[in-house]
Amino acid sequence: MENTDHRTIAVEQFNRCWDFLEQASMTAADEAELLTAAFTSRFHWQFVGTEKNFMISDWMVSRAAAATGFGEMAIRFALAANERATTFEITDWMEASNAEGLARAYASAGMVAERDEWIARAATLVAVISDPKEKELIGSQLATVPRS
Repeated sequence: MENTDHRTIAVEQFNRCWDFLEQASMTAADEAELLTAAFTSRFHWQFVGTEKNFMISDWMVSRAAAATGFGEMAIRFALAANERATTFEITDWMEASNAEGLARAYASAGMVAERDEWIARAATLVAVISDPKEKELIGSQLATVPRS
């Protein structure tokens, strides 16, 4: 397989995840496809990706796992994304997004204290995002982290 094919599949499957995540509700089949798309994207980035791509793909696997009720998996991949973020310089919105991902992962596992810690950390990071569009996007994602 050519590198351009790996990149194309990785991007297409990442975007497919958003199609499922933006649905009002998902069937069991949708959930399976969401997880498959997230892992497929991650798999293909192995061949052509950078640390940034790996971080984002781990974040998406965490997001998919949280959305489908796999809290421990969500935490594992959110922590991996956060760890990868320390290996290169990330933008302010990526740092806030990583914190949002950890809050969401802990929420999906029912770990309230950790969720609240990361919500607070993410809110602080969202407040200093320089790009207004990114600030609004990450802020809106943080607002959907389950709080009960």
